[in-house]
Amino acid sequence: MTTHFAEVLARESACLAGVTDRAKLADWRRRVVEELMTPSSPYVSALHQPDDLRARAAFLDQWRELIAEAVDRLLRSGPGPTGDGRGMPDQPCGVDADAQKIAVLILAALQGGSTLSRIARDPRPLNAALDLAFVPFTATEGNLPDGERSAR
Repeated sequence: MTTHFAEVLARESACLAGVTDRAKLADWRRRVVEELMTPSSPYVSALHQPDDLRARAAFLDQWRELIAEAVDRLLRSGPGPTGDGRGMPDQPCGVDADAQKIAVLILAALQGGSTLSRIARDPRPLNAALDLAFVPFTATEGNLPDGERSAR
């Protein structure tokens, strides 16, 4: 595996292991966005430099699994970072709360959003893509559509 793949996976393994609540997930997101907006970052090289497709596929599979493990912890943990006891909604905003699917969404948002942001030299496309991937962690009674509020 190439050096930038190994470096990103080592960082992600350590960082994602520390994601235990929504606040830490938000911190992880901010850090990854910053990495992807820094042209010399190993994250940019790992996602955007042409390399062996097998090595890239193995890298993406491993990163997806690290993300899925963090997502699964959050989905199973219940209360939000403030310990408010509300927990994660079962199916916020109609999104199936499956850790593997959410991990794929996050990884796709990182890949596609960072490509658009890199071309535009603007973090907004990356943040917009991540906003959608993070819906399962941001939906609350206050921002659910009316029909879903009454169903809760």
